[in-house]
Amino acid sequence: MPTQILIGVGAGLVSAALFASAALAGAFAGIPFYLAPLPLCLAGLGWGRATVLIAAATGALLLAVVLSAPLGLAFGLTLGLPIVTLIHLLLLARPAAVPNEEGAAALEWYPPGRLVGWAAMMAGFLAGLLALALGPDVETYRQQVGALLSPELIAALDPDGNIFTPETVEKLKVVLAKTLPAAFAVVWLIIVLFNLWVGGFIVESSGRALRPWPDLHALEVPNAFVAVFAVALALSFLPGIVGVLATGFAGAMLFAYVLQGLAVIHTYSLGMTMRPLLLVAVYLGILFLGWVAIVVAII
Repeated sequence: MPTQILIGVGAGLVSAALFASAALAGAFAGIPFYLAPLPLCLAGLGWGRATVLIAAATGALLLAVVLSAPLGLAFGLTLGLPIVTLIHLLLLARPAAVPNEEGAAALEWYPPGRLVGWAAMMAGFLAGLLALALGPDVETYRQQVGALLSPELIAALDPDGNIFTPETVEKLKVVLAKTLPAAFAVVWLIIVLFNLWVGGFIVESSGRALRPWPDLHALEVPNAFVAVFAVALALSFLPGIVGVLATGFAGAMLFAYVLQGLAVIHTYSLGMTMRPLLLVAVYLGILFLGWVAIVVAII
């Protein structure tokens, strides 16, 4: 237990330092923020639930005491509590109905597809909190989002004023207000799932993994989340704050089904001679062409 405490405190300190660097830095804020969940993931996947809980509590408390209470709360809500919950799910196991090849009792671990579904729900919830923090009603929310496109920023991006005309800026504010929750949810989901994958790979390579590496080709988001996606997508077209909140859930669930579609493509392309070229084309299409991601999600 002392080892778990030391590792948890150390992981919390590193994660809090990365999170604070992202919050206080300027142009390079993205790099430390992308890696901020990794120490928590390593602590949980390599040393267990108690260790990641200590790490999350340490990071939140440190930021609240040293910098500010809102920053500590933000760390706890956006990283600490979600990572602790996801690690708890990842380490859940039950006796399998069928013994393994050696005839011994095997364990059935929590399916990664369900984990992706719950992570998407968390992303939608956090996107909703962000929207409500900007404004409890749709008008206030739009004003706050529009303020992000300040005249100083527009002047820096377009000194001559040829691209960002007043009409263009107003249209851009409308688009930004509508898409911000979905964009936040997708980015958060990418960061968290990527760090869980990297953390799992590291502890698996080091021999510290508390669960076997899952078969990601068999990723299957439960059918119940289809209804969540459908309802969120329908509500996202509503005017008012309800439509804004639903947009975050719709974006997060769409990305979850993009991952599901990629798993299907990886599985059914096994053995194909052109598989590497196909996968490269799919991933580049998702990265540069938005409609490709929708096609993959439909798959």
